[in-house]
Amino acid sequence: MGVKEFFPSFFMQLVTMPTRGRPNQAAFRVSPKMTKLEIKEYLWKIYDVPVKRIMTQNYLGRRKRIYGIRKIVSYKKPDFKKAIVTLDVEKIEKMK
Repeated sequence: MGVKEFFPSFFMQLVTMPTRGRPNQAAFRVSPKMTKLEIKEYLWKIYDVPVKRIMTQNYLGRRKRIYGIRKIVSYKKPDFKKAIVTLDVEKIEKMK
């Protein structure tokens, strides 16, 4: 029997890399249904990245109208969540 692992069918896209001012933070665009615990498990089990803290921000999709000759067409881009992840640098250095 082995260990049961959780691999969600959610998407996770890297938005910003760690910079000189914030060397241990990265931002990801994730599905609005993902929780902080799921984000932490996803990064740990798939990429072996220890996470210290997660902050999330919910964004509504942008609404837009296109004015045509005969009618006005409106549409909305999908909603998303932005997760700012603080990496645990001490554990990363111990793993090396």
